[in-house]
Amino acid sequence: MERTKITVIDSLMGTGKTTWAIEHINNNPEENILYITPFLDEVDRIIKNTTREFKEPLNHGNGKLSAINEMLACQMDIASTHALFRTFNNESRENIRDNHYTLILDEVLNVIEPYDDVKPDDMKFLQKGGFITIDDEGYAIWDNETLDYDIKYNEIKNLANSRSLIYVNQKLLLWRYPPEIFSLFDNIYILTYMFDASILKYYFDLYGIEYDAKSVVRTDTGYDLADYFVPDLSLYREKIHIYDGKLNNNLNNKINGLSANWFKSNINKEKIQMLKNNIYNYFQHIVKAKSETIMWTSFKESKSKLKGKGYSNRHVACNCRSTNEYANTYNLAYCVNIYLHPGVSQFFLQRGIEVDQDLYALSEMIQWIWRSRIRNGEEINIYIPSKRMRGLLEEWLNMNIEYHEKLVG
Repeated sequence: MERTKITVIDSLMGTGKTTWAIEHINNNPEENILYITPFLDEVDRIIKNTTREFKEPLNHGNGKLSAINEMLACQMDIASTHALFRTFNNESRENIRDNHYTLILDEVLNVIEPYDDVKPDDMKFLQKGGFITIDDEGYAIWDNETLDYDIKYNEIKNLANSRSLIYVNQKLLLWRYPPEIFSLFDNIYILTYMFDASILKYYFDLYGIEYDAKSVVRTDTGYDLADYFVPDLSLYREKIHIYDGKLNNNLNNKINGLSANWFKSNINKEKIQMLKNNIYNYFQHIVKAKSETIMWTSFKESKSKLKGKGYSNRHVACNCRSTNEYANTYNLAYCVNIYLHPGVSQFFLQRGIEVDQDLYALSEMIQWIWRSRIRNGEEINIYIPSKRMRGLLEEWLNMNIEYHEKLVG
């Protein structure tokens, strides 16, 4: 069997990656297409803007997984979400392989992340009862098919049988997407920006999954792929106005200020209240923002502590990608300091791969900022109270080719 050809289309948001994908779909009617995107509104966009008859798997009693498996078996063109793609089973994989699908993956997939659906006491019970053992690589292995067990553990059993559950340091359970699925497609196109910063890139490196990097360019006849190149950011230096005033100073935060752990610490209650006041002052008095122009973010667990009059309903998740829903906003507050979950970074480190935390954080922040109208080349204002995150954005906006090469090694 020929090796799957994987092409990473790495271009700045708003430069035409989705339009290229639509053109590719329309121009290659012989390919069976599976288009996977984070949001349902992007599924609708593909269905409405392609000349092919795309189908969306719907829940008609047997569940969406059963529906998509039937569609794959019938070689239909399918548009669906990351969430459903993550649940694919052996039937899904057989249908993909047998029916020669092309995968278009809109934005990178979360392929390794904490698995919180099982409690430590449950794992102890399953290990003590002889159901699960942990092998030398840290994978949870379901050992005994003959013993009776509570059906609530069915999902754990299925994940263990597909080598998708990993113990890190004998305490943290991670979910891993089986890398074998990336060998089942004829072709894979991944639409993203700063792929070098993504967990998917480290995952590809770990499992020896090869890919070519390209960028999208506009031509006289539409959009095409070119050799990967560093984008010109000079336009955005003039249009992204980063707040540089006293609201940056009163928190006195260090390198880990505004991280997830910083918000959880009881010693920072007073500073969290101060941050809430800062957000309100920024929107109300510094930029005098109307509600519909606002977009702000915090960690999900901190949202209730920071929301306030005039901006509460304008919260957008800090990991938001691939949506144009907020493309008219231009007064922003980015109130997080991003670090990769320590369990995930430890997973890679134990396998000889060190994650660049700054590059990862920068990528997450840029993706969020580009939900705003900057994606259309229009000016925005942004308050970034984290000294670290503010510095990363400023460096990126002043980036030249030499800096980029240093950044990504």
